[in-house]
Order: sequence, then structure tokens, then C-alpha cells
Amino acid sequence: MKRQSIGVFLAVLLAIAAAESRAEKIKVVVDQDSRGPATTDMQSILIFLQSDKFDVLGVTTVSGDQWVKEETQRTLRLLEIAGRTDVPVVEGAEFPLLNSKAETERWEALYGKLHYKGCWSDFSKRPANTPPAFREGYHDPAVVPVLVEGVPHTKPLDETAAHFIVRMVHKYPREVVVWAGGPLTNIALALRLDPEVASLAKELVLMGSGMYADNGGISGDARREFNWWFDPEAVRITMRAPWKKVTITPVDISIKTKLTPDIMAAIAKADTPVARYLTEYSVESFMWDELSAAAMIDPSMITGQKELYVDIDIDHGPNYGETLFWEKGTELPSYERLATVQFDVDAKKLYDLYIKLMTQPPRSKP
Repeated sequence: MKRQSIGVFLAVLLAIAAAESRAEKIKVVVDQDSRGPATTDMQSILIFLQSDKFDVLGVTTVSGDQWVKEETQRTLRLLEIAGRTDVPVVEGAEFPLLNSKAETERWEALYGKLHYKGCWSDFSKRPANTPPAFREGYHDPAVVPVLVEGVPHTKPLDETAAHFIVRMVHKYPREVVVWAGGPLTNIALALRLDPEVASLAKELVLMGSGMYADNGGISGDARREFNWWFDPEAVRITMRAPWKKVTITPVDISIKTKLTPDIMAAIAKADTPVARYLTEYSVESFMWDELSAAAMIDPSMITGQKELYVDIDIDHGPNYGETLFWEKGTELPSYERLATVQFDVDAKKLYDLYIKLMTQPPRSKP
């Protein structure tokens, strides 16, 4: 075989191998209320970016923990730090479908104070040594505070998150996992734009809801989990759509994990941009969103799960925004759908994988 022919043959083999590698990756849209810097929201995004198991089609942002304009800027900056500006960022919904700051204040006047209200909270009176992500005062949705991690030089796509989700599931039918670590407003809007989103997606994976265990004392109610409480109507639309598979990481399992000083110390030993970012800004907390993302890489870390019908209370009374759930086999209307709900975890597997991903050299762009 001539040298030129050998070269062409090798190039073809490499192209085939690259195509197969791309085909094996999990195509995922990461929908997140990206509170920053270096919170559970950002750390879960980093899991998707750092793992070679994923083809991240885009990161969509939604108001929740912070307002969406601020979150978008922090997400763009995170991708710059991680060296993954090849991944598009798409700004999403600024407000929930019906819930609002005024509605929440009315609810509190009737039923009692809520400890945490995300972008509606005012943490300005917290001590000066409180990490930046947890001492913001309340501000207008259009305001983007000073970003301690730096101002991004990149821009989001000129598209809404809902339209992006619709476009991706049509581009890759039955291949895309829609993963959500925040309120479900973008997903509900995508379903309203095109009801086929659910049937075209491969799977819906959610961090949200609560059944038996309280949210680490944050809400004072086992079933009032922030992501779902913030936009209950979006949850109702999303959970009643005909997804092929729904997997839920509720607070019941999240609070069995902890980002500890030992984990942070292990990451601090690495001299990479991601490790330096985490070392400077991350704090001890439950690994809510990280677990949901990491379990997609290694499902064996989930040691206990159940099939449950899961929905939400949207009556604007004392139980507004609380998770509803029923055992499999319960006689229910046909619009109630089963979900696989995770309850137990091999935490060491999570910690080992997290440290590995956060200390490895930056991934080369595809």
C-alpha cells in the first residue's frame, strides 16, 4: 500500500473513531439556576463540563437562586475558567409562570416566614465573612452585581432557553437528556412551545422535590423544596408531560452528602483554573446538584431508589409548592406519571468521582 494511501486510510479510521466517540457520549442540555460563584449549581455544571461522558449541547439559565441575568454572566465566566467556551450559554426565564415575590410575601403573612426565597431573599445583613454567593442583598432583576470571579468576555446565544431546548430535541431526536438543577420554568415553556419536547427527549433528570426528609433545615418542611416551590405551575406542566423516563434526585438523598473541608483540601492540591476557582469560592454544603449530575456518570452510586407518582400542589394556600407523591400501584388519573426517585447513595463514590473530575487537567475542546 502506498504511503499516501496509508495516510488516507489512517485518517478515515481516526474520523470513524472520533464519530463513534461522539456517538457514545450522553447529549445533555444543562438547565440551571446558576447561583455563583462556586455553589452546588456551578459545581454541577463543572461535572458535566469536566467529564468525557457528556456532550454538553448548552447550558440554559433560569431565575431561582439568583436572577437570570446575573446567573448568565456567572455561567459565562465559569465556562471561561473551565476552558469550555465551546459550550453555548442560553438565557432563560426571568420570572416564574405565576409565583412572585408579592405572592410569597402574602403567603408568609398568612402561614409563616420562609428561611430561603432565592432571588427574592435579602442576605445583606449576614456577617462580612459570609461567602460572596450567600450575602447578597435583594436587587432588581436587571441588576448584575460586581462579579468577584471576574467579568466574562463571551456572550450568550441570541435565543431563549425554551426555544433552544425545543431546537436540540428536534436536532437529536430521542438522544437528548434534559437535566434540570433549578426551577422548571424553561422546561415548562419549551413544552408549551412544542408538546413534542417530552416524547422527543431521551430522558428528564431533575434535582428537586422532597418527600420525607427536610431540606437540611432550609425550608422547615420536608416537601417544600426550593427548586419546585419557586415555580410550582412549571413543575405541574413538566411532571404531567409524557417523558419516556423521569429520574429525580430529591432532598431526601441530597442531605446524605456533604462537601467537606477534606474534599475541598484535596481539590486545593491541584493547580488548575477549576481547582483554584473552587478553592477560592466553594463552601461546606450539601451536594444537592452535584449528586444528580454525578449519578449520570456512575449510576452505581445510587444504592436505593423507588418508582413513585410525583406531582405538586398548585392550590395557592398553605401547601402551595409542596411535593405530592404516591406509591406505585395507587389508583390515580392517567395524567399522573411515574418517576424513578433516588433515596440512598454510596457517598464515597460521589466524593471520589467529584475530586477526580475537579482536579484533572482542563478537557480539550471537542
